[in-house]
Amino acid sequence: MAEVHKFSLVYDPAEDRLAWDLEAMDGATARLWLTQRLCRGLVEALLKMVPVASPPEAPPQRQAAVQSWEQAAAMAEFGRVAGVTPQPQSVTGLVRAVHIRPVGERLDLTFDFGAGEHRTLGVAPPALRQLLGVMRRLYAGAGWPMDVWPAWTAETPGAPPADAVN
Repeated sequence: MAEVHKFSLVYDPAEDRLAWDLEAMDGATARLWLTQRLCRGLVEALLKMVPVASPPEAPPQRQAAVQSWEQAAAMAEFGRVAGVTPQPQSVTGLVRAVHIRPVGERLDLTFDFGAGEHRTLGVAPPALRQLLGVMRRLYAGAGWPMDVWPAWTAETPGAPPADAVN
């Protein structure tokens, strides 16, 4: 399996699913379909793995503000690379499971689909935040329930707490 180096996410209203397009270093592409149910579990798992910059003893308001600022910073760097364009010969499949494995500072996401088919994508902390930001936008656009998303993932950061210092 070639190493995946780039990905794109789009919502397909006809399928009511997310299409996760992957591109390997050798140029091979794959389109993986993720259902709302699978996405919900994936989002819940990924949110637990987002690095937290503020100390755990910090008040919840301060933690939320720091998360919000870090999210905004990651999204400011997003979109500097063209998206993946699936090819007619792209491998496609419905994702049955996603395995998440920490490897150093990054996460390896392995998507299982089809009979023995899988693709693995390494995601560093800024890319994880970008991924979550895109998934949140697609969730909202699809009209899927937003209860899984914490406030700090919102498009625009909320006002900092009164005791925040910049």
